[in-house]
Amino acid sequence: MDKAIKFRRNVYIILICILSFAIVSQVARSNLILKINNNQQIVESEQWQSFRLEAEQTMLLSDKESNQEHHCVVIDSKDSQSIDLQNNLSEVYRYMKQAYVLQDVATERLELSQCTAVSVTASLEVLGDYILAIEEYVEQGGYYFQMRIDNPDHVITQLYRKLGIVNYRFIDSNVEIHFKLPLLIGQTGKEYGSEFVYNDSLIVELDDDVTVYASGKSGIPIVWSNQYGSGKFMVYNGNNLYAKSNRGLIVGAISLMIPDYIYPIFNEKLFYIDDFPAPISSEINQDIYKEYGRNLSAFYRDIWWPDMIKASKRYNLKYTAVAIEVYEDNVIAPFEHAVRDNQTNLITFGREILKSGGEIGIHGYNHQPLQQREDVAKYYDYVSWKTTEDMGIATQEMLDYLKRAFPNYTPISYVPPSNILSNEGRKILKQTWPELRVVSAVYDTDTLNFAYVQEYKVAEDGVIEMPRMTSGYFDTEYMTWLEANSMTSLGVISHFLHPDDLLESDRSGNKKWSELYEEFEKMLNRMESTYPWTRANTSDNAALEMGYVLSSHITRANDNNKVSVKIDNQQVTQYFILRSNKRIGRLIDCDVQKIDEGTYLVTTDNEEFSIELK
Repeated sequence: MDKAIKFRRNVYIILICILSFAIVSQVARSNLILKINNNQQIVESEQWQSFRLEAEQTMLLSDKESNQEHHCVVIDSKDSQSIDLQNNLSEVYRYMKQAYVLQDVATERLELSQCTAVSVTASLEVLGDYILAIEEYVEQGGYYFQMRIDNPDHVITQLYRKLGIVNYRFIDSNVEIHFKLPLLIGQTGKEYGSEFVYNDSLIVELDDDVTVYASGKSGIPIVWSNQYGSGKFMVYNGNNLYAKSNRGLIVGAISLMIPDYIYPIFNEKLFYIDDFPAPISSEINQDIYKEYGRNLSAFYRDIWWPDMIKASKRYNLKYTAVAIEVYEDNVIAPFEHAVRDNQTNLITFGREILKSGGEIGIHGYNHQPLQQREDVAKYYDYVSWKTTEDMGIATQEMLDYLKRAFPNYTPISYVPPSNILSNEGRKILKQTWPELRVVSAVYDTDTLNFAYVQEYKVAEDGVIEMPRMTSGYFDTEYMTWLEANSMTSLGVISHFLHPDDLLESDRSGNKKWSELYEEFEKMLNRMESTYPWTRANTSDNAALEMGYVLSSHITRANDNNKVSVKIDNQQVTQYFILRSNKRIGRLIDCDVQKIDEGTYLVTTDNEEFSIELK
């Protein structure tokens, strides 16, 4: 009898546990989760308002009489190529938080004695009067970076041996780039193709003791350094460092030229899903139906999204999904509410995005970029907005749409459709949406001048400008090139894709989803294996952290056996790249992790830290 009673009691306990689990699961899946979700802490952070007051917007251009240690940037204001190089270098120095002064050979005499390093955007051939001064500067311990090589003339005959050149001939085309050493982090042994890596280079024979970092396809050296006396010459044997996509080469050259050089990075890995959650058609796509026996709506619900969640867990991703309410061409108020199925998609997918640690931002009420140029609209088959008032009304409708689904959640990130956003649209966005904290469009140059091209910075209205770098479900050579340069210069992976990429042959590579997902995993695995140290983040959290970093200032101090850094306005964990061939010794208030040959990730939560070198 006692055994029977005990048995019944165990059964009841098991049944109660099952029932309790079912209730908890149902609550988690119910709309109660929508009421619990709350991101007000990050929305209301007081620091957002102070970023615009604290951020350095002057590119760290120093006064020549300043006692602050600085680099000297030698330009030729009469040479457009020199100015293009200077503009690119100025942004590089802003991110590196490296103070510098300009010296213009077209209007003034060069004075190198106070320069901790010299970066030259002017042609070597205009420096004839200063060759002896340059030689003396480097021999006595200076660091000199010649950022371009032009057709050889009489000046190079005076300096070429100091540059490490034994013989030279003439300028020739130099396609591709092959990395022999870690000029770009994680790229030793990698090659990039001729479609986008092209230089006009001097055909040279170099001394045996010259350090060659990269060469072209034909073997013509592109980047090398030569020790001269107590200092060093760094040479870029080409003419393409004006390109934004090549900034990692500049950072790599500077950080390898100067011994034990340290510079800040953001250390962020961001993944955006554009047009999601959004209306999903229930029509039949023959390829999808043949492979999965589902219409598009069921495929995205049952196959695509579970695969994306699986990838996020396996490869440490946090999705920032940017939503759309409707797909239509209407750009004149009033704007109708989305149909019930669209709201259901938003709630269903949005809930899982937030539960997985992701973020929901805004892509737009519809997929019409906030701009009024007819040439832009025609090129992309869009409709131009007639008034900025209608832009604002549509933005408010989108905000209300999200609020109806997630009453306690406030979106703060915006991604413009097709990365297009006019100045008028940008202004009306902030007026209509005071909680807007982040705008993420694109980083790379747009030759059509249609896209909203950005730098990482704090805008005048306090919004963080935070561009995306790469896109798609699979690697392309140019995308990995952008990523490699971005990781070396900024420590940022910022990637985006669209759910419907797989439906377009030019974006899917004519692959079925099973094949495309395999390519997606290969890409993620490559990122993870090349940069395992990078932190996964969402747009909102990353922007807050970037704002702190952008508005902080650093002071470096180096001697033969120690690197010291002081951070003014240090508020969050900050990250640095240290390039050094010495062994790491005692650490004070920081952590150091080796991430490549002679390359270290430095992490600190302190205003001051130091690294002993042996």
